[in-house]
Amino acid sequence: MSGSLISIIAVNVDAPEWARLLIKSIRKFTRVPYEIIIVDNGSLHENLYWLRAQKDIRLYEVGHNLGHGGGADFGVQAARGRYGMVIDIDAHFQREGWDADIIALYHENPKTRIVGVIGPDIKPFHPPLFFFENAWIRQNNIRFLYEPEKGPRHTDSFQNAYYQIIELGYECLRLPKGKKIYMTDFQIGDEIDIAGKPSIYHHFYGTRFNENNEKILKQELDGIKLEDHLKRKAAFFANPEVKAILEEGGGNG
Repeated sequence: MSGSLISIIAVNVDAPEWARLLIKSIRKFTRVPYEIIIVDNGSLHENLYWLRAQKDIRLYEVGHNLGHGGGADFGVQAARGRYGMVIDIDAHFQREGWDADIIALYHENPKTRIVGVIGPDIKPFHPPLFFFENAWIRQNNIRFLYEPEKGPRHTDSFQNAYYQIIELGYECLRLPKGKKIYMTDFQIGDEIDIAGKPSIYHHFYGTRFNENNEKILKQELDGIKLEDHLKRKAAFFANPEVKAILEEGGGNG
């Protein structure tokens, strides 16, 4: 693990099926040396069985919820690779070559210090990915922690990192969202293009209903009912492309 080139970091809470898909997509489509870091923000024990059985991931069970940004900060401090990539747990890779392409994009402009996804003005970064050099992020104390009491630049996790980097005189490359050719319109999510090719799919509501934990389960969110979310989820995991990743992505089941 110490020779890993990319540290792929994801923050998890009670999302075992999404974690499995992400990890299997990493195994299937990543060709440069990598390590997988999962920071778990207090999942139920039954939702950690599969993750605990995986020999090729570094699982940190912090025992309480650090928040998405706080969990990402934890993962960055633990990372051993030259590059870091924080990716949402309910996202997954779609193709080979994403890794070489994002490294090349990062180095096209010597002032680039992070690659993310384009968002609106008040929220310049959108999920699901953030790519950077670990040493530079740590040396400059760039933080992803969500601190809404500090004003507009903290509207969500990862926004403050954008402003910190800009204020240091560097740049943030924001990737375009794709045309959703991979999934049907029935799904709610985005495809992210890297080097002009669909590379990552992110499901907007993959983890937000908390259906694997009855204590925090939501019956409705943003006008979407739980039963509709579960139908979309079932269709998502029945998609042939998704099934192929789960069947071919290796590991312990």
